[in-house]
Amino acid sequence: MGKTSEKSGFVLATAVVLMGAAMILVGGAIAYTSHATRLTNIMAGKSVCRLAAQSSIESCKSDVYSAFMNSIGKSARRVGFSNSDSFEWFGNSSTPSRTLGQAPNTVTLPASTNVNGCTVRVRFRRVVHEAGKSSAEVTIIATAVRTNPGGSKSSSTIEERVRFAIARSKVFNNAYFVNNYGWFQGASVTANGDVRANGDMYLDSGCTVNGHVYAAANPELDVNGDITNYGKMDKESTYLSTTYGTANRARPKGKEGGKYDAPATVSTTDYRNRLHANEPLTIEMPFIGDLSEYVEWSQELNEKNPSQGTLSLGSERVATCQYSGPGPSGDASNADNGALVLIGTQSKPIVINGPVVVDSDVIIKGYVKGQGTIYSGRNIHIVGNIQYVNPPEWRNKAENADNSTKDMLGLMAKGNIVLGDCTSSSWLSSINTYITKSPYVQRYSCDASDADIGYPSQFGGSYAALDGGLKTTLTYETRELPTTHPEQRPVYNSRGRFIGYETVQVHDTETVPVYHNKYNRHYYDTVCDNRVISENLSTITQIDAILYNNHGTFGVIGSCSINGSLVCRNEGIKYSGNLHINWDYRLYSGSAETVDNDSAGLARSSDNPPATVAWQEVPDSENIEPGEGSEGD
Repeated sequence: MGKTSEKSGFVLATAVVLMGAAMILVGGAIAYTSHATRLTNIMAGKSVCRLAAQSSIESCKSDVYSAFMNSIGKSARRVGFSNSDSFEWFGNSSTPSRTLGQAPNTVTLPASTNVNGCTVRVRFRRVVHEAGKSSAEVTIIATAVRTNPGGSKSSSTIEERVRFAIARSKVFNNAYFVNNYGWFQGASVTANGDVRANGDMYLDSGCTVNGHVYAAANPELDVNGDITNYGKMDKESTYLSTTYGTANRARPKGKEGGKYDAPATVSTTDYRNRLHANEPLTIEMPFIGDLSEYVEWSQELNEKNPSQGTLSLGSERVATCQYSGPGPSGDASNADNGALVLIGTQSKPIVINGPVVVDSDVIIKGYVKGQGTIYSGRNIHIVGNIQYVNPPEWRNKAENADNSTKDMLGLMAKGNIVLGDCTSSSWLSSINTYITKSPYVQRYSCDASDADIGYPSQFGGSYAALDGGLKTTLTYETRELPTTHPEQRPVYNSRGRFIGYETVQVHDTETVPVYHNKYNRHYYDTVCDNRVISENLSTITQIDAILYNNHGTFGVIGSCSINGSLVCRNEGIKYSGNLHINWDYRLYSGSAETVDNDSAGLARSSDNPPATVAWQEVPDSENIEPGEGSEGD
């Protein structure tokens, strides 16, 4: 009996110990599970907070961008830029604040907002605008706090440094950009670069596009952005070894910058993969507006550097910032006042530095040197080749010359860019269909400032129509002078028989040019006398320039290379032989060879969103405004 009792006591003790151990294990498991659940909730909550904070920063960036655009009176429909004075709106501050900008277009952030179950506090942490610069950097910080299931809390604080600037318009990222109806056709037409229409795009089976093709749904035109056919494209070996046109100029390199990733062999799939039909209207073609804005930009650059904002022929200065002098007639009272003829030779080239405004028409051809843009208050007439003295080079797939300092010319017209002899009836008959009829000319809204050169609020008619403006016309008249000279005249009797000569005194005369201003100007026409075009005319086979206008680019050219970019609302070009459009790779902002836009002077646009310069997640304690408490106060 005694041994049995000892064994029972031992079993009981063992059971108690085992039960205690089990309870400890169960308790530990429960505690571990609870802790793990809490950690999971905190981490999941932190992800939600991070997203809420970033969403609030994005909303804040949009509000700042809109308020700044309102402060300078710009929208994406204007090729607007602002001089550095406009960026004073941002100010400078190293103190966290809820308010940014100057009245009446300030942005005031709420004390806090609720985003996806998080309480979010957003502040402007730092604002930097350097005097004389057309940009500003704003550091935005946002803290999001969330109470998780079970009572735990999560938080995240995001800091983002954002750059606000008016950059070069995105339309220049294309070899060929037409805002209305894009038609790129012909067995001998090639684009090396992207082709885009803010409407429908027609490609025939013969054209070659070594790049992407875009078409966009456009409610103003009531079109879906369809692409008809898919054209051709060159394989990599062909693209890299071919000289397209008269010279191997800068163009997109294979597999760089997201531009032309040439396939080793070309298939139907490759053709179709580079087509992007029915796109949203994400790149709007803006208008060149009030020319005084461009004059201000030029003057601002000129004040910093006297060589900027200048236009010369050789060493002879033609204009500083703006040309408002007499036209070719020499008389400021004539309709051609403010027009300028620029004929550059190898020994005396056109020299351009930065943006320069010409009040009226520009008639141009010849050699060009420097980097800059000519803004015309009406039409730009290209009457012969435009060639760079120091052109950019394109070598091959692996190497490029440093082209950032090579010549670059922008030609920007509030009216049209007209190619060739617009004074000839054969010129008009060759392109009449393309500048007068649908689908090539479609109704579109015009900038209000273009009323001064004859455009209504809605244009959908014919560029061959009269625009209601004056044109200078030259005639020659014979005038009698007060001086006399002797002159023998035959004498006849009453029967009409010659009987001899008599000497009489006759007034001297002279033939003089007389200019008349007449209302016989067409949209495609020049304000100058037709002789200004015809006497300077030569066949166009090369245009080294970036072309841009508010309305149309049209005309008649020979077998031609356009080395730059062609941007317009309507296009009607008739060429003979071959037409090559080589997109100037220096227009791509991601290139080491890109040309700074204060040097190039190309139109800047408000369709460039704020750019993130830096991003980081920081401790919550860094988002404290003076006078505020800590997190959650």
